[in-house]
Amino acid sequence: MHRSLLVPLLLSGVLGSLHSSVSLAEAFPTRDQLVAADYQKGRTAFLQRCSACHTLADGGSNLLGPNLWGLIGRKAGTSPGFAASPALSSAGFSWDVPRVWEFVAGPEKLIPGTRMLIPEPVPAADRTALISFMLLEIGAADWPRPAAASATATIDRSKPLAERYPSFFNHLMTNTTRYRMETPAGEVRFDTYFNADGSVSSSEKSIRGFWNTVERRGMEFFCYALDGIPGKPSQIVECFPIAAMAIPRFAEQLWTSKPTEGVTLHGGIMAGRP
Repeated sequence: MHRSLLVPLLLSGVLGSLHSSVSLAEAFPTRDQLVAADYQKGRTAFLQRCSACHTLADGGSNLLGPNLWGLIGRKAGTSPGFAASPALSSAGFSWDVPRVWEFVAGPEKLIPGTRMLIPEPVPAADRTALISFMLLEIGAADWPRPAAASATATIDRSKPLAERYPSFFNHLMTNTTRYRMETPAGEVRFDTYFNADGSVSSSEKSIRGFWNTVERRGMEFFCYALDGIPGKPSQIVECFPIAAMAIPRFAEQLWTSKPTEGVTLHGGIMAGRP
C-alpha cells in the first residue's frame, strides 16, 4: 500500500484506537483538521520540542532518538539502525495518528519505561499542528505541502545556532556535505564535514575551512569558506539563507552556485559520516 494512503485508514481506526484514558476533549484530530492545521505552528513546535533528538527526512540520521521517516505504519521499536528501549520494543503496536497523539501528550503514560522523556506534554492546542507537520515531512500525508512551508518563523537571534535552528544544526553537523565542482580543467569531487566548533574538515586532506552566521536584510545566512581545494579556484566562500534548509533534505545535488566565472559548484547532503 502506498504510504500516502495510510493516513485516512489510520485515522478511521482500522489500524489503531485511542486508550480509554484520553478524554473526548482531547480526541485525536480528523483528517480535515490535519489538512487545515497551521504548518508554521507545527514546524515551530517540532523545532522547539523534537528536533534536538529526531530528524524527519528520508535517510536522515538517528540522533538521541530515531529518524522518523516512515514512522506511520511501522511497528514500535523497529526504527532502522536505532536501538530502542525494551519498553518500546515490546509495546506491541504499530504507529498511527492516535498513538503519536498519545505519545507526545506523555510518553511514559503510553509506554511505561520508555527512554523518551519530555519536559512537559505537548499541549493539545499544539498537537494537531505538530502531527500535521510531521505527517507532511515523513511522507505520510495524502495532501500537498502548503505554501507556508517556505515561510520563515520568528527566531530569537540571541540564542546559539544550535538552539535557534536545532534541526538545521544537527543536520549539518552529523551528515556529509558533498561537492562536485565543474571547471575548465575538469571535474573535482570532495566531501566536507561541518563541525560544531566552527571548523570545516574534508575527505581531501588539503581542504580546510570555517563557518559562521551573518544577518542580511532581516534574514540569517550561514556562511563558510573552504581553502586548499585541489583545483582552480582553490578557495570558495559561500552564504545561503538558513531558512532555505531549515527542513532537512538529502540528495546528491540540492543546490548549484557559480563561485567564479566558468566554474559551477554543485552541493548536496548525504546521510551520516564515514
